[in-house]
Amino acid sequence: MGQFLNNSRILKLLLLTILFASPGLAMSKARGKKKTVKELKENNICDIQGQQSPIYCYCNNVNLQNASDVNCWVLSKFERNDPMWSYFTSQIHLEKLTFTVRQIGSLDYVPSQLLHQLKNLRVIVFQYGWLHDLAERAFSDLNGVTEINLSRNMIVVLHKYAFYNMRNLTVINLDDNRISEINRDTFVNLPNLRKMYLNRNNISTVHDKAFKLLGSLQELELSGNQITVITRDSFHGLRNLLRLDLRGNQITMIGERSFVEMPELTELELDQNQIIYISDKAFESMRNLRKLRLSENQLVTLMPDFLAGAPNVHFLDLRENSLKTMTFDNIKPIVTNLYGINSHLYLGENNLICDCKLAWIWGLRNETKNTKLRDALEELTCFLESNNATQKINSEDLGRNHPLAIPDEYDDNSRDGNNEDDDEGENSDYYDESDENSSNFHIKSNREVKKCCTKHLFELKPEELPCPELSREDLMASEQPSSRHENARVGSGSSWFSSGATSFQAGQSVLVASLLLLSILFFT
Repeated sequence: MGQFLNNSRILKLLLLTILFASPGLAMSKARGKKKTVKELKENNICDIQGQQSPIYCYCNNVNLQNASDVNCWVLSKFERNDPMWSYFTSQIHLEKLTFTVRQIGSLDYVPSQLLHQLKNLRVIVFQYGWLHDLAERAFSDLNGVTEINLSRNMIVVLHKYAFYNMRNLTVINLDDNRISEINRDTFVNLPNLRKMYLNRNNISTVHDKAFKLLGSLQELELSGNQITVITRDSFHGLRNLLRLDLRGNQITMIGERSFVEMPELTELELDQNQIIYISDKAFESMRNLRKLRLSENQLVTLMPDFLAGAPNVHFLDLRENSLKTMTFDNIKPIVTNLYGINSHLYLGENNLICDCKLAWIWGLRNETKNTKLRDALEELTCFLESNNATQKINSEDLGRNHPLAIPDEYDDNSRDGNNEDDDEGENSDYYDESDENSSNFHIKSNREVKKCCTKHLFELKPEELPCPELSREDLMASEQPSSRHENARVGSGSSWFSSGATSFQAGQSVLVASLLLLSILFFT
């Protein structure tokens, strides 16, 4: 009984102790909470007070936990173990984080640990950093991030798995770095990536199947690099790509089925390369291609059926090449597309020769509904060879359409004041091949020097265009389907093709038929 009373007293004492101690415990907790808030206030990344801080941040809201957009200027070397990295916990709800480096070399790594702490982060931007080697898994498992911009950061090497397992990432921008090659397994498990920019780097090699895991990619830009060779394996896996930009590289040829791995491609940009050859099957299986840009290359001729695999092209740019002709066979697969109001064909600034291979252009000019296309065609110029035996330009036309001025050093009438009778002088047979692309140049023909000149194509008449070769291509050059009759000439019902030209074609057809008949008789 006495022991029970003793235990009862002990229990009461414990209850009293807890009762009186509770207010003190509550006060202690309150004091601890206030201290934490104070610390956060003192270490607010949006309100840095220290004069010697390596970074200074501009925020869209300086209140604790309220900033969503922060741009931090890195003013001096910012080490990995700097205590200021912990200041970012004062704004744990950041959605966009930008580092702008103001002193060269002061940020040469990706703060991956911080990025993982910011659970609401959507956009990451680094500018003017020194991220020479983008380490393995530098950006990984950031499932909330949708965009990463790493342009202008001196990046040279992209290591394996540099971008890994980011399920909501849609855009990667790596423009204006020094990347030299794209290796396999750099971009892994990025199921929603839509756009990738790799412009103005030093990329010379895209390893086969480097993009094989980017099946959702829709835009890929690789302009301003040093790529010389592309094959179908360069783009293996890009089954949903819609736009590919390869401008300003050093590509010299387009081989067979180079783009067959991208069946959905609608726009292909190959301007400002050094392309001299395009295979007749280069664009095979590209039935969705609508825009094809090939300006500022070194094309002299085109395979007759080079567009056969891309019959839906509505925009074709071939400006500033060295094309001597553009036959109807070249354009036949897409010609009816060019009748539409939104179609475009650019052929200016080439070395087109005025002959019957260009006769189809009159028909297209008459048929198209696009006034801009019509205007562009009417600006076309070609080189007219005045000594061509088949030319029918009459003296009235030549008098009305004067050639451009000939430089004095090449003008027969300006050499030392001599007249035309002096053509037999030591320079009378001068012919400079380097001047073939200029507006005027001389061509030797027996003992007489003849002049060539640049003419606007539509200053001439189609029936007067010379046909220097009696080839199948020439016979077909003036025939093409119109928008009304599949087998009629373009411009049917108009007067652009005269009876004289029709008779000329008929004579050629008789000649071909006669040759075939003689061959049959000979072999039988």
